[in-house]
Amino acid sequence: MFEENPTSRYLTRSTCPEESQETNTATSNVLGLQENLGHGPGDNSSEASPTANDFSANSTSVQHHLVSLKKQMSRQKAEYEAKITSLEQRNKELQSEIKDLHSKLGQQRKWYSLVEIKMRNAERAREDAERRNEMLQREMEEFFDTFGELTNDVKKTERKLFKVLKSIN
Repeated sequence: MFEENPTSRYLTRSTCPEESQETNTATSNVLGLQENLGHGPGDNSSEASPTANDFSANSTSVQHHLVSLKKQMSRQKAEYEAKITSLEQRNKELQSEIKDLHSKLGQQRKWYSLVEIKMRNAERAREDAERRNEMLQREMEEFFDTFGELTNDVKKTERKLFKVLKSIN
């Protein structure tokens, strides 16, 4: 009725340590039941076949254990589905956050380039103002030099006229 094939050939390697531990526990439970029934992988004894009462008790025990394993698998499935849902939700949140950060980064880059342009314009305006101030300074010096010479000439002429007028008076 039971095959003497080890159940491990149906198991796959798990990537989750909790799942691996639970799988190992379930496997050892099944193997223990097989050995209790006299159908274990290492059982080569030539004992007499079990009685109907033994078979009925073992069958009930196996059924209870099978129900227990199904409940355990159902619980694990629910836990894993909840974890998956939680991870998917967190993934969506992180993707949204990344989108927002990319948008903010784009705005910061635009702002930075505008600030650079304003700084270059301010630097050019300062240089232009310095050049205009230097030109104005030179023009003023030339004006005062020229005006000073004219003023001196006028003052000399006025002094001569004043002397002439004094002498006439």
